[in-house]
Amino acid sequence: MEKVFRSVALIQKIEEEKSLFLVKANAERNQLEFVIGERLEKESFREAITREVSWQLDLERKRDFIVSNMAQLSMEYTGTLPGAVTESQIAVAFYLVHLYGNSARSKFIESTTTQWITAAEICQGYTSSGGEIDPIAVYWINRWGILQAWQ
Repeated sequence: MEKVFRSVALIQKIEEEKSLFLVKANAERNQLEFVIGERLEKESFREAITREVSWQLDLERKRDFIVSNMAQLSMEYTGTLPGAVTESQIAVAFYLVHLYGNSARSKFIESTTTQWITAAEICQGYTSSGGEIDPIAVYWINRWGILQAWQ
């Protein structure tokens, strides 16, 4: 049985009393995706997501962002992921990530490879402009109520 051990970064900012979450474009899959890290052997879920946020977004670990000490939610189950045919042993952990410092925040203001989206867009699986959001992450978020559309 395949094992899927992933950490998901919920990179959040508050704007006009609403939470927005950073996603990045995956042109190959034609969808928007959260920063997701596959946990390596002897690595914690938190270490995996810290590594991936730094690498995928080209940010300095100690200067540009902070990952919450505890996962917002950590789940383990056996099941079939959307788009898959066989069951997998799945472990997933969601971490809030906050950008700090002007250099980190300004990096994503005019980015063409990332965008800020609302919880409502995440829960419905696509943005107001029609962009699809990674169906596996959306499945997990809706399955466990990690985000609510009104947030």
